[in-house]
Amino acid sequence: MATGSEADKSPEVVLEWPKQDKKRLLHAVYRVGDLDRAIKCYTECFGMKLLRRRDVPEEKYTNAFLGFGPEDTNFALELTYNYGVDKYDIGAGFGHFAIATEDVNKLAEKVKSSCCCKITREPGPVKGGSTVIAFAQDPDGYIFELIQRGPTPEPLCQVMLRVGDLDRSIKFYEKALGMKLLRKKDVPEYKYTIAMVGYAEEDKTTVIELTYNYGVEEYSKGNAYAQVLGNPPFLQ
Repeated sequence: MATGSEADKSPEVVLEWPKQDKKRLLHAVYRVGDLDRAIKCYTECFGMKLLRRRDVPEEKYTNAFLGFGPEDTNFALELTYNYGVDKYDIGAGFGHFAIATEDVNKLAEKVKSSCCCKITREPGPVKGGSTVIAFAQDPDGYIFELIQRGPTPEPLCQVMLRVGDLDRSIKFYEKALGMKLLRKKDVPEYKYTIAMVGYAEEDKTTVIELTYNYGVEEYSKGNAYAQVLGNPPFLQ
């Protein structure tokens, strides 16, 4: 939310910032029931790095940032542990994160060999396509899609969210957040439509996958998944 002088600006002025360059998604924030367990899972299973960790005792929480590269160039996951809370409702609105890898089978085997994550969908081509994928689940119930693709500067490549009105959501991400509609695909045989939106192409940066399931207008949000943070100029 804009504050101070920014709060006094007209909507037209505030919406000028999407025309500027150097916008990107910074991190996704969500809550976990055991921070050490989650860090172990992401570093040992997925190959992420622990970028930083801080404890805030006066507000009774600890958080940790993990990712595949420095925060000033790469997308990160901000995991938050609230003192004494060991379980959350993820809700149905949040779908999954996605990790790009050159060898899905190898990464899936690494996940299987761990004691903290599990494979919920074995590696194989997507239905009606050729891209090889798999799905993994962490101890808190968060889902990670493993996608086989060539080398990329951002392995943490997608955040999937479910929406009740796809066209309305696309308009919001374009006009309010300055993203581009990268592609849109309807899959009538499975009754859903997806749209990829972001600040650059899918093989270059983290994008958001918006999923509309036919006839579903609302989703439970739960209390675990919090937000995706970007860096629009008016917030800097």
